[in-house]
Amino acid sequence: MRAPRCIPILLSVPLLSAVGLAQLPSGRCDRSQSPLADCTSFTRFQAMDGQNPRPETTAPDPNPMATASSEGTTGRESSSGAIPATSPENEGFHWGRALTESLTFLVIEQAYVVHTDFNWVVVENGIPLNHYGRDYQQSLSNWWHAGWSAGENPLYNYVGHPIQGALTGYIELQNDPKHEKLEFSNSKAYWRSRLKAMLWNTVYSTQWSIGPLSEMTVEKYGAKIRPPWNANGTFPCDTNKCYWGVGKVNLVMTPLGGFGWMLVEDVLDKKIVERVEERSQNRLLIDALRCSLNPIRGGANILHGRRPWDRVSRDGHTISLLQEENHAVSTPEVGKAQGLSGGDLFLGYSHIGGSRCEVPTSGAAKPCDPLSAQAQFLSGWDTAVEKKYLRYFGAVADVSRQYGGVNQTNFLFGIRGGAWKGRFRPFAQALFGAVHVRVNGSSPTESLTTFAEDLGVGIDFRLTRLLSWRTETDAIKNGDPNFERVNIRVASGLGVRF
Repeated sequence: MRAPRCIPILLSVPLLSAVGLAQLPSGRCDRSQSPLADCTSFTRFQAMDGQNPRPETTAPDPNPMATASSEGTTGRESSSGAIPATSPENEGFHWGRALTESLTFLVIEQAYVVHTDFNWVVVENGIPLNHYGRDYQQSLSNWWHAGWSAGENPLYNYVGHPIQGALTGYIELQNDPKHEKLEFSNSKAYWRSRLKAMLWNTVYSTQWSIGPLSEMTVEKYGAKIRPPWNANGTFPCDTNKCYWGVGKVNLVMTPLGGFGWMLVEDVLDKKIVERVEERSQNRLLIDALRCSLNPIRGGANILHGRRPWDRVSRDGHTISLLQEENHAVSTPEVGKAQGLSGGDLFLGYSHIGGSRCEVPTSGAAKPCDPLSAQAQFLSGWDTAVEKKYLRYFGAVADVSRQYGGVNQTNFLFGIRGGAWKGRFRPFAQALFGAVHVRVNGSSPTESLTTFAEDLGVGIDFRLTRLLSWRTETDAIKNGDPNFERVNIRVASGLGVRF
């Protein structure tokens, strides 16, 4: 029910993406039929759609020995230095990548759910998904008898869920080489492609609503521990109209609304953006218009490793993203510089500030318990390993320990998203795990281990090809059914890329 409220995060991406416009090729090169030699803003790994750069017009390779070595080793580059494109007709659907992008989106949505309904996530002994099988069976049984909307805000049902459906539909489309370049038209191929996208959207939205990793299982809607409530939000329900939290409307509005949202964005792109492109070479105007009229496509682009304003149907990209990433692996220096492969190891100093404690059910401030009161203003170390699995996303394992009145150890795992812009890479992360607090010198030993969530932002500054300096700030929330505690953690240190 609540996850579509994280969509504003995706909608804000096009605004942030404007910082990269200075690196875009000119509008003349995007639409001209001239040789690549006349389009100096293209790299030697890019080619115009439907054309092959001629060897005699290609700029000389500044390092011919490295080029020859790469050709001999990988066999993927032609004599001109360009990677031959794979015909879309010969490519199958990219199942692995589509599932990876969908799972990444699911983690982002669930991070928002855990953050906003933390008290229900840990309602049973402070352990998420405790009594999973029993609760899931109860939730499904009660959902079957729930109403159409189940008390949800109409804004979530009729706006948020269609946005979710459109984004997952674009995930399917951009992983289908046979259809990803299709623009709006009244043709069988176009409608077939959008119906296939709606089918993917339907499967994703069904799993999101009532599946084994759904909001129902994480927030325990309909389980015995979270029974239906009255219209005013009080428990338990003592009226004839009870609310369950997950209604059947989601299974209808997400696929159909997402399908409609995709059509609207496709029409706007075809009828407005393309006409502006025909009359203007102003890249700032064109790309800002693409982002503002196709914000959900922009979010899907980011998951796929493209810039929000990219249009594979018109930008002349004959090199698929998978080919580009494979090439990055064969040229480590280029790949690491652009963040296409590998990862990094971080080791630095960390400091935890004061504790803010809340009442779990209402979020109102409350005095911290003695242990939480001691678990503040601590200093120590932080180490983290990130391994890239998509162009802009990596899997993260973060372990830190702080010392003071108590020793606190944080074990966190999750995802991080970010992109390099020159020497800088701003990033955001969502991590989950556990916090262990132990009182120094107590007898018997006094300790507590609780579930934790970490939402953080930071920035990397590249010092050399392999070294960077990182500064980040995180909000670590932990607790159990009796209390919630939030600490701000600041960390700074050296990162080594691999």
